[in-house]
Amino acid sequence: MKESTFKWMNRILVDWNISRIIRMIFGIGLCVMGITSKENVITLFGALLMFQGIFNLSCCGAGGCSLSNDKRQVYKDIIKPYKPKK
Repeated sequence: MKESTFKWMNRILVDWNISRIIRMIFGIGLCVMGITSKENVITLFGALLMFQGIFNLSCCGAGGCSLSNDKRQVYKDIIKPYKPKK
């Protein structure tokens, strides 16, 4: 087998954490509910959650939801710190 095939198999089979399991459970549940109620939108949303669970992906992708640790002060020269008079 090719090395890329092993990479994908490793990505699918390894590192199952709680968020991945929850996405799979909700995805399976929504797919079943969507199929039984004949609602295509619910089935599509369930399939999306299952896809994210299988391939360990999220909507953020590449750290898009992370916060920056930038320490610069944007309004440093406009807003002065309050110093009470004694």
